[in-house]
Amino acid sequence: MSRSINHKRGAALVIALWVILLLTLLVGGFAFEMHVEADIVSYYRKRLKAQHIARSGVELSKVILSKMDEVDEELQGANDDEEALLVGVVNLSRGVAIRELTRTIGEGTLTLTIEPEEGRRGINELTDADWEEILDQANIPQDQWADIIDSFFDWTDEDDLARLNGAESDDPFYEERGYQVKNAKLDTVDELLLIKHFDEELLYGSPPGVDEEDRITGIAGWLTAWSHGKINVNTASREVLMTLRDIDEFAVDDILEYRVGVDGEAGTRDDGFESVQDAIAQTGMNPSIADRLTVRDIHFLRITSIGDVGGVKAGVWAVIRVEGDQLLPLYWREEQL
Repeated sequence: MSRSINHKRGAALVIALWVILLLTLLVGGFAFEMHVEADIVSYYRKRLKAQHIARSGVELSKVILSKMDEVDEELQGANDDEEALLVGVVNLSRGVAIRELTRTIGEGTLTLTIEPEEGRRGINELTDADWEEILDQANIPQDQWADIIDSFFDWTDEDDLARLNGAESDDPFYEERGYQVKNAKLDTVDELLLIKHFDEELLYGSPPGVDEEDRITGIAGWLTAWSHGKINVNTASREVLMTLRDIDEFAVDDILEYRVGVDGEAGTRDDGFESVQDAIAQTGMNPSIADRLTVRDIHFLRITSIGDVGGVKAGVWAVIRVEGDQLLPLYWREEQL
């Protein structure tokens, strides 16, 4: 009888332990699920805030542009944060880009860049000689230049006559893909990918692992579909400046050195050349290229606005046309980072 009671007690203990184990697993699983759901909710909350912060950067850009005529009065007595913003406004009025202006907004931060689009080469204004300079700078083998250039102009010219190394709509390349040559100007740089001999490596650069001597530098960042043809020497990158004909590496070095002013520091009030003639006088550039340069003309602006909330980032990329007091959006893209 004693053995039977002990046996029953042992069985009850085993059952109780199993019940406790199952309850522990259920509670643990429930707690884990709640933790995951909380993380998901937190992520989406941060993402939504980051999106709104990024969009607010475009609104801040409008404020900056509205202040370009009155900024000198506001600089007097401004605090450090306000002064940094207002100095950026002054520089932008001179054709100098505002780069990575940072502001704290609520729980997150905004990083804003405003660049005159004239700092890039206008793709629809390029000549054969311009393309040769660009392809040379990108490290494209010279034996491919004619195919690339002729195919580009066959895509953008108005006729159906193929160049010697080009391709019109009857070319097998386009017939296999089921679309015709546009015979008109490009609307975006990405449209180059539709053209024969243009691929992602040419536009965006070689993937990792390619030998340095064979590495192709992507040309997409040097080009724009929104331009009046002239290059802004106050904001153009070294790579873009090197694609200009009749300009050497020494002149480009001088441009980059002297356009940040006497203090040698970017983002201060003395940034930028006052005029094209001023730039030529300070750098020794060939005066013959003066008609291809500009410093203050701002017809298009590229806005890059990044919102960051707790490490969750969202971005807005926009191109706007500046017409007096009006800002007309031409391109808009939003993306999670």
